[in-house]
Amino acid sequence: NLVRDVLPIILTGGADGAELCFDVHKFQSTFDVVEGVEQQFAVFDTDSNGKVDAHEVLMVYILLSTGDLAKKIEAVFSTFEFQAGDGNMGSINFDEAMIILESCVRGVQKVCSVDFHVENDEIFFHCKSLFDRYKTGHHDRITRKQFCDWCLQDPSPAAFLHLFQDSQGLPDIYSMVQQVNLRQSQVFQMAARGQLYVSVEDLLASDEFRRLLRNVDESEVTTLVHLMADSHGRIGSDRYHSVLRPWNIFDACDLDGTGDLDCKEMEILLWIHLRTKPTMDLVKQFLEAIDADGSGTVDRLEWVSAIVESHGGVEPTATDHPSTPHHTSEKSDARRRPSVDIVESELRRLSLRQESHAAANTASRLVGAVR
Repeated sequence: NLVRDVLPIILTGGADGAELCFDVHKFQSTFDVVEGVEQQFAVFDTDSNGKVDAHEVLMVYILLSTGDLAKKIEAVFSTFEFQAGDGNMGSINFDEAMIILESCVRGVQKVCSVDFHVENDEIFFHCKSLFDRYKTGHHDRITRKQFCDWCLQDPSPAAFLHLFQDSQGLPDIYSMVQQVNLRQSQVFQMAARGQLYVSVEDLLASDEFRRLLRNVDESEVTTLVHLMADSHGRIGSDRYHSVLRPWNIFDACDLDGTGDLDCKEMEILLWIHLRTKPTMDLVKQFLEAIDADGSGTVDRLEWVSAIVESHGGVEPTATDHPSTPHHTSEKSDARRRPSVDIVESELRRLSLRQESHAAANTASRLVGAVR
């Protein structure tokens, strides 16, 4: 927690005189590490010299803590305020700004599993853009307010900060999806009134059902409900949930709330399904396979339709449901189906391989326990 745990460390370090590097003992005492000290220290000590950069560690603690983003930026700035000379409190020079940016980037790249690498030239470019924004020479200083405004308003630093501010762990996403699944189950039970099936009309009339779908338009609701219905127009519990689960997972992975997933968001979605990180080749192949309109992204209905179809479901056709728009032509359907089959096979293969590894690890632990 930023306020409870991180800010006291900065305040104490500033009062005592901030150090530029920590050994393992100073690292443990400063950050009150209870267990796994050597392992955590080794993450930062990439050159194995027994020292870690204090600024990198502080930036990681600030950026990955829970708390208000504006306060985090203030905290980042504060780590260098204590080092300013008389009369320079509340401002930083170009070199100090470079150290801030380098420490943020290098620190999170060491701690987080990221798929990008920011070069020194790019860091210099962004630092230069900070000073150029306010027409300030590199020999002059940037104020606290200017630094904070740049971080929040310039697209590049703002995107970097939000990458970590808005991130969620897979357990968080699982929990969120499970909660939505549970509420949707209650909606079905209320609409069924003790019966095994719900009619299309009753589900379409449910305000709570629509509310749980979040930011959905009328055509999406209609198409989604018809995906659930059997040939008699009835909706059973299993089919109801088999359609809603992929919808809910998609919604959780739609980080920008646009209703479409790009390549990066699709990687998260497949990661949840496979419970292991997919290769980028698999992500691109899967996206291409179910991107029916060729937009380069996948919308919610494309995703749900592909998953339902891959598990033996039949997409509604214009003949089955005249009122339901059907955008997939025979040509695009013929193009899509083999690719979906290939990707589904790959997904199953990866899932089975992971289950095999998990079983092997369990067996190994059991053998170790017996020994």
